[in-house]
This record gives sequence, C-alpha cells and structure tokens, in this order.
Amino acid sequence: IEDAFYEYDVKDGKVIEEAIIEMAKAQAFTPTANGAQPDLSPKDPVLKIRYFNNFEEKQYKVTKRPDEIRACIAKGMTAEELAAEILATLTAGEGDEDYKTERAIMEDKTNVGVDASASLFGGKVRQDGKGIMCAIRRMFNAVKGCNSKGLGSDASFKQGVPVSDIRIAVSEDVLALIDMTELASLFNLSKEEILGKVVKLPYDENYSGNRVLVYDRKALGRATRTFDYSQDVMGTNRYSNHALTTSRAYFYNPLFKCLTLDVTEAVNAEEGKLIAAKAAE
Repeated sequence: IEDAFYEYDVKDGKVIEEAIIEMAKAQAFTPTANGAQPDLSPKDPVLKIRYFNNFEEKQYKVTKRPDEIRACIAKGMTAEELAAEILATLTAGEGDEDYKTERAIMEDKTNVGVDASASLFGGKVRQDGKGIMCAIRRMFNAVKGCNSKGLGSDASFKQGVPVSDIRIAVSEDVLALIDMTELASLFNLSKEEILGKVVKLPYDENYSGNRVLVYDRKALGRATRTFDYSQDVMGTNRYSNHALTTSRAYFYNPLFKCLTLDVTEAVNAEEGKLIAAKAAE
C-alpha cells in the first residue's frame, strides 16, 4: 500500500526503539531580583518509549528451466521475456503478502487506533456520504492540532502533527461514495492535493472496507532488515533456483496519533439511496 506506513531501514540490530518527550510545562517563577532563591533543582524530561522486534523471515522461490522455456515459448514472445516474467513472480508474491499484512493491521479494530466515534464525536456522526466527509475533516483537524486525540492512554502527551505526515486511509468502496471535489473544498485544497493524502485500499473479496483511518504516518510502521535476491545455478541439471528473501516487522505504534471510524451504517445508507434511485427510473 503506497506511502501508508512509515518505513524503517534497519541495517544493524533487531529492535526498533521509538520515544517521545513531553513538552515542558510552565511553572511559577519569581526573579531573584525580587528576593527569590535560584531554583537549581533538576527537571528531567518525561519520556514514553516503545520497542518493536516482531521481525518475520520469509522466502519466495521459483525455478527457471531454460530448455523447457524454449520448448513451450508462446508465439510473439522471446525466451528472455518469458524468463523475466517467471522471475517477476517473486516480487509479485512479496508485494501481495506485503499488502495483505499492512491491510490486516489497518483492519484490526481491537488493537489499532482510537475510535473517533466515542472519543471525538460522542457517538453522533451523520450517517451518509456528507457525514463521512465531515467526519474525515474533523478527524484530520484533531490529528493536526496540538492535543492528545488519537493517542492511547499510556502515551497521551499533547502533540501536533505536520500536515505532510497525515494520511487518510479509505477503501475504494467508501471512496466511490465521496465527492472528492467537495471533500477538497472542505480542506481548502485542490482535488489533486487531497488525493495525495489518501491511502486507497483496493477492493477484494476478503475486505469489507468500511473503516476510515486518519493518522500520523509514524503510527503505522514497517521495518525492513533483509530484502535480498539470490540464485543457485545447477549447470549440470540445466536449471536455476531464484529466491527473494525478506525480514520485515509490521506494527502499530500508539505513541503517535491514529483515529479510526466505522462507516458501515453510512455506506449502507448511501447504497440504499442508489438502489432506490435506480428503482424509481
């Protein structure tokens, strides 16, 4: 899923450490000119730290047999082109696994994100397409502003998020019910600019897609230790084994803001309108 997760390139070690520091707070102060004694006591910063080391090693493997390739070559295709397509299945398989893993994290209603319906809207969300757009805008403002919205209770330091780091994850099904020009006007952005913030989740038969996430990109992490292509050539047996080996960790980091909203009711309402309009034709 392009640009959805914050990427960690891990060259050494096996542990990701992330820390946030609480901003300093104002305290009463009396100048020494007014008779006060200098306050030389320490004031250590307050930190919250998280560690992630859930790396998984996987390998994608395919065998290339030049003689068999030449024997069954399709018309209009060279042996080299067919061989390249065979090897391309390595990255295709890895890409599919990468997508499904990232999507599973975004779908996790139990462990990932803070429910905006309760924490931001008090259970009152307009259940239609315009309601989805207004909710996204309010969630975006909450993530951007200096507050503790979208943070877990164990990491509720006030923090603001640069607009460049905010992402809006939404499925193709939900996106089809949103007027992107109208959504862009709510953000006072061009349609192209708002689309640059949207992480579009493709449809498939295993994904309902009725969950919207508005989040600091650092809240979703992908760490890569190994992404390595190798081959073993068996010259006497006329074939070669090709492998793509990966070692990656995927995780939700509650130190950073992530608001979620289930929009199933709004989606059903909009689909009902479409069905009724079609029936009335």
